[in-house]
Amino acid sequence: MARDMKKYEENEGSASEILRADYEKLLGEKQNLEKLVHDLTTSASWRLTKPLRTLLSIKRSAWPLAAFKRWRIARCEMHDVEETTPHTFVTKPGTPFLAYAPTDSTRLPGGWMLLSFKVSAPVYFHLSYDEGSGYSDLHKRFILLTPEKPSVAVRLPQSGISKFRIDFFETGEAQSLEFHGVQTIGSLQVLFYLLKTKMGTDPKYWLPKVKKGLQLFKVGGVHALRLKLIGDEPTQSYDEWVDRNDILADSDLRAMCEHLKELSFKPKISIIMPTYNTPIAFLKRAIESVQQQVYEHWELCIADDASPNKDVRTTLEAYAALDARIKIHVRSENGHISRTSNDAAALATGEFLGLLDHDDELRPHALYMNIVELNRHPKAGLIYSDEDKINAFGKRFNPYFKSDWNPELFTQQNFICHFTVMKRSHFEAVGGFRAGFEGSQDWDLFLRMTELLRDEQIRHIPHILYHWRAIEGSTAQSAGFKPYALLAAQRALQEHFERTHEAATVETLDAISQCRIRYLLPSVLPLVSVIIPTRDKIDILARCIASILKKTTYQNYEIIIIDNGSVEAASLNYFEKLQQQHHHIRVVRDDGPFNFSALNNRAVKQARGAILGFLNNDLEIINADWLSEMVSHVLRAQNGAVGARLWFPNNLLQHGGVILGIGGVAGHSHKGMPRSHFGYFNRGVLAQNFSAVTAACLLVRKEVFEQVGGFDEASLAIAFNDVDLCLKIREAGYWNVWTPYAEAYHYESLSRGYEHSPEKFARFEKESAAMKTRWQAALLTDPAYNPNLTVQSEDFKFAERTRATRPWIS
Repeated sequence: MARDMKKYEENEGSASEILRADYEKLLGEKQNLEKLVHDLTTSASWRLTKPLRTLLSIKRSAWPLAAFKRWRIARCEMHDVEETTPHTFVTKPGTPFLAYAPTDSTRLPGGWMLLSFKVSAPVYFHLSYDEGSGYSDLHKRFILLTPEKPSVAVRLPQSGISKFRIDFFETGEAQSLEFHGVQTIGSLQVLFYLLKTKMGTDPKYWLPKVKKGLQLFKVGGVHALRLKLIGDEPTQSYDEWVDRNDILADSDLRAMCEHLKELSFKPKISIIMPTYNTPIAFLKRAIESVQQQVYEHWELCIADDASPNKDVRTTLEAYAALDARIKIHVRSENGHISRTSNDAAALATGEFLGLLDHDDELRPHALYMNIVELNRHPKAGLIYSDEDKINAFGKRFNPYFKSDWNPELFTQQNFICHFTVMKRSHFEAVGGFRAGFEGSQDWDLFLRMTELLRDEQIRHIPHILYHWRAIEGSTAQSAGFKPYALLAAQRALQEHFERTHEAATVETLDAISQCRIRYLLPSVLPLVSVIIPTRDKIDILARCIASILKKTTYQNYEIIIIDNGSVEAASLNYFEKLQQQHHHIRVVRDDGPFNFSALNNRAVKQARGAILGFLNNDLEIINADWLSEMVSHVLRAQNGAVGARLWFPNNLLQHGGVILGIGGVAGHSHKGMPRSHFGYFNRGVLAQNFSAVTAACLLVRKEVFEQVGGFDEASLAIAFNDVDLCLKIREAGYWNVWTPYAEAYHYESLSRGYEHSPEKFARFEKESAAMKTRWQAALLTDPAYNPNLTVQSEDFKFAERTRATRPWIS
C-alpha cells in the first residue's frame, strides 16, 4: 500500500508539487516565528518592561479622548419638515425626514459618532446610513431623544458613510428638534456617554451594568476596550460569528465520539459524488473531508464522468486503494451530472444517501449531526442543513441560515440544497436523478421526493455542515453562470404541480435567478368579506376604500365597515353616501369600547363570504391583483392565514411576515428594508410560509377562523391578537403564507396613534405577558427563522450567540 501511495505521489502534477513546497516553506516560517515569540515573551527583559507596555496601552486607549473631531455637515434633503429657525425643525403631517452629508469630506469615517440635539419633549425617530449605494436597512438605528438625554452615540461601519438620514415617527402631533451637529469620538468618551446617558448616577445601578457591558480582548498582545451598547453594536462579521459559535475543538470531537456510543440507530450513510475534470487539490479536499468524519460508518461512492484529465482517475484510484470504504466507477462516455450521480448511487449499499459535489467539503461533524437527527426522528426521509461558501483559499463566507421545512418557499427557491441526506429507498422509488434537468437536477429530485413524504419527515439541522466551493464559473459564485439551470427549474416545478394536480403556472424571476408561482383561481370566484374597523378621521378610511374600489380586479367581494363610535358629521355623511353608491359596502355600528379582537369577531358573524379579509383602515392598495393573489393562496386546502407585503409611505418595508421571538414576542421580517433590496437570500421578495402574518391585511377561510375560535378578545384586545390567531391556525395543522405580490401602503397607527401613554404601555405589557404565557415554547423557536440569526432586530443579522443546541454537550 505504501508503494502504491508513493507511485501515486510521483504522478502528481507539477502545480501540486509547487503548492506542497510553498506550504512546507510557510509552515517552516510559522514555526520560526512562533519560536521567536516564545523566546521574547519568556525573556527577563520582556518581564521587566511589562509596566512600561501597560502605560503605553493606556495611552493608546486614552488618545481618542483628545483626538475627537467635530464635522461640518449640511442638510441635503428635507421632507415634511419646516425649518423655523436655523437648525431648528418642526415636523408636519406625512413622512417627515432630514438627510445630512459632510461639507468638508466625501465621507464620515468609521467608528463612534455622537449626534447632539436639543428637544423640549420626547422625539422618536430612526437613523439610517448611506455607505454610497443607498440607505441600508442593515444599519438602521432606533432612537428616543428626551430633554434629559438629547444625544445619541452610534458606531458607523468601518468603511464610513456618505450621508445619514433621520426619519421621524408620525404621532399625529408636531415634533420639535434642534440639531447641534456631529462629532467623532473615542472609546473613553463613549464610556463616559454610557455612564451619563444609559446608567444614571447611582453606582448601585450602573456598576453591574458596566461590568457586564465592557469586554476586554487581546489583539496581538495588546488589550483593547470594546463597548457593547444596546442598539449601537456594529454589524457582526461572519468571521466573528464563526469564532464565537462555530469552532470545533478537539474536545468537541471527542465528546461527539462518546455521544455516538450512546445512540442505538447507526445506519450506514453512502456519500455519492460525481466528478468531472475536478481540480485535483479540491478533489482531495472533498474526499478527505469525508475521511475526517467523526461518524465512521460511511462509504464514499464516486462516479467519474469520463474526465479527459487522467489525473482525476489516478487520484480516485489511489484513494480507493488506501480506503476500502471508497468505491469508484468510471464512465466510458460523458453523460453529464444526472447520469453520473445515478451511477454513483448504484454503488451504494447504505440505508441513507448523502450528496456531495466533487469540489466541496463536509464539516467533520456532518454525518454525526445527521445520525443524531435520525435517532431523534427515526421516520425522517429527507434531512438538510445550513451551509456556507468557501473560496479557493479555504476562506468561509456567505452562510445561509435556513428556515425549517417551508413548502411555499421551496417552490420558488431550492433552499434544501446542501448538505442533504435521504433514505435510499425513497431515492430509488422516485427513479433517482433525471437526465435533462441538469443545473437543477437536485431541485427536481427533492420535489419528487417531498411528494412521497409527510411534512414532519423533512428535517432541518440548523448547523453549518457543508462548505460550497465558490470558484470561477460555479453556481456557488453566481447562479447567473448557469442560466440553463433556471429553465430546468421552471420545467421541474411545472411538472411537480401537474403531478400534484394543482392548477398553477411557474414564472422565472431572472433578476434573482429564482421562480414565482401563480396559483390559478377557480372559474366561480368565492365571495370575500373585507372587514375594516374605523372611527372618525374619515380621510384615512376614504383613501383606503377609494384604493380598493379603484384598483381591485377581483370582482366578488363585499366590504363591511365597523364604525366604532364615530361622531363627526363628515364621517356619518361619508358612510351614508358610500352605502348609497355601492351595494356591496355595508356600515355596521358598534359603539362598544375599542377592542380590535371583539370588533372583528362580531363582524365575522355578519359576513356572507366563505373567505374573510381583515384590513386596517389606514391601508392604501398598491397593485390591482392584490386580492386575487391572496385568494389564490387561501383557497389551497393546506393554507390558513395569508398576509400581504406592506410598505411605509416612504417605501421602506413595514411588514414582510412575522418572526416569533423578536423583541420578546414577535416582530416584522425585514422591517425597514428599501424597495430596491431583495432581503436575506431573497426572502424579502419571495412568497413563503411564516408562523404568523399581520392582521393589518390578512385573509383566512371562514371555516378555519371559526375552527380555531377567532381572535382572543378577552386577553388580547389590541396587541398580538393576529399573532395569536395565526399560531392557533398553525397548531390546527395549517400553513400560514406571506406573499410579496399583494402590496399596500400602511400609514401605521394614524387613526389611533402610538402606544405612548402610561395606560397604553401597561396594556401592551399585559398582553405581551399573556402571549409569553400561552406560547412560551413557540416564541423561543420559530421554524420559519433560524437560531443562528438575531432576535434583537428584524434584519436577519447573525446572532451574537447561537441558540442552536449542541447535542454532544447538552
